Amino acid sequence: MKDLKSLVKKYWYSAAILLLFLIAVFLRVYRLESLPDVLHIDEAGLGYNAWCLAHYGTDRYLNVRPFYPQNFYGGQSPLYTYLLALLIRTVGQGNLSLTLLKIPAVLASLLLFFVGTKSIRLVFDDQKWSIAAAFLLTICPYYIMSARFALDCNLMLCCSAVALLFLIRFTQTKTLRNLILSGVFFGITMYSYALSYFLIPIFLICISLYLLYTKEISFRRVLLWAACVCITALPVILFVCSLLFHWETIHFLGLTISPIASERMSDVGVTSFWENIKDIIKITLTCGSYRLDAVPKFYTLYPLSIPFIVLGFIGAVYSFLVSLYKRTFQADSIYLLFFLSGLITIGLSGSGYVYRANSFFICYLFFLIKGLFLCCRFLSSYHTAFMLLLSVGYLLWSISFCSFYFRVYTMTDVCPNYLYSISFRECVDDVNLNLDYADLYVDLVNMKEFFFFYYPASPYDTQDDETFTDGIHTYHFLTDYSTEISPSSVYVVYKKNNEFLQNLSESGLAYQTWEYPYYYVIYFE
Repeated sequence: MKDLKSLVKKYWYSAAILLLFLIAVFLRVYRLESLPDVLHIDEAGLGYNAWCLAHYGTDRYLNVRPFYPQNFYGGQSPLYTYLLALLIRTVGQGNLSLTLLKIPAVLASLLLFFVGTKSIRLVFDDQKWSIAAAFLLTICPYYIMSARFALDCNLMLCCSAVALLFLIRFTQTKTLRNLILSGVFFGITMYSYALSYFLIPIFLICISLYLLYTKEISFRRVLLWAACVCITALPVILFVCSLLFHWETIHFLGLTISPIASERMSDVGVTSFWENIKDIIKITLTCGSYRLDAVPKFYTLYPLSIPFIVLGFIGAVYSFLVSLYKRTFQADSIYLLFFLSGLITIGLSGSGYVYRANSFFICYLFFLIKGLFLCCRFLSSYHTAFMLLLSVGYLLWSISFCSFYFRVYTMTDVCPNYLYSISFRECVDDVNLNLDYADLYVDLVNMKEFFFFYYPASPYDTQDDETFTDGIHTYHFLTDYSTEISPSSVYVVYKKNNEFLQNLSESGLAYQTWEYPYYYVIYFE
């Protein structure tokens, strides 16, 4: 019995972390191929771009090894696209699938689990608070849902969290290795999302001034740190310069760096600065218009978390002001300044969606733990009962969320607003297996990305915006079916396409219908 107690005392922390990690893995991979039940246009374009790069070395617009792959009236940051291209060539053996598309997001989320847990342990120097962080990273909606949403920008959270972890380790150890690794990962973060072009420089300036003021770092080391960021992010810097100064195309390290069709820099402005900030705080703590990273009722981190996040933020501000007054370093300031840098970035660039501010969620984790810590310190002898009661509350919220998410949740009701039901592929597969046809019309006006995600073809053959021919069939990406309906054609039509359905009923032609969730397959005898 004594040996058992000794083993429990020695390994309880590792066992708890392992158990939570296994739960986190399950919540991120269970039904990954079918949940969410829609494909976002940015996901479809990213997937097809990655497939084209893996097979032909170009994006789908024939840009050779582009630094910033072109996609749907703009472009996408390279980190996710090139990681996926690598997976397609190796793990996927040249094939693309919904599961493969989401693997980088899942892996980033699981890495965040360890990084967030370790960061909290370093700052609070207490295993119990790192367990609390691991628990929250496991069960909170945003950390689960973002792992299933394959947007390029969603990698920014993990990359920036790793960079912050090495920065925290540097402040504790003063070793050059941690400083260099922090700089490298801040540089890598700039490949994950365009907003990091503003966020990272703003933060590095603010935190450098703070570290110099509190004598945590020398000016020479600040220069070394900045050099590590700049060297790592040199293609990013060249790309930004090409946008700002309208440079011609640059070929660098095998990459093609050129301005994209839609310049994201044009979004920057101060007109709605405070409105943007208020909006992003609201939607990141509750939920936005998109339901792919948060849903009403459960919010991003559960309603239960909001007062503790606010309290933790106030506590971090207080610690920062005290540290300025006493000229002593406080680790709280790292997360506070990173969060404030993010707010400035969003204020300048616009709000709109939760995923634009995904980097906030490493800060929210810290503020949440900080708020809980302050409550426990205030409650003194009652803190154990408080934490047990709170744990039960979070557990009940998480059970309710998981029951909803894995049994009830659907996004297909909002299609086609840059989202298409994954049942689309079932429709086309059934048509190809059971019907003979010359022409297939699919309800994808200006959104052929969805078709080529499921049925990828050489980008040299897919440049026509309206049609594609595979040598046997001709596919039409149209929703305006006001022209004469052909009995030799088959139509995959979104159920709410009233224009076509009315035209069909007025044609006088006899037809057959297969009904699917959200789609009709219409063909003629």
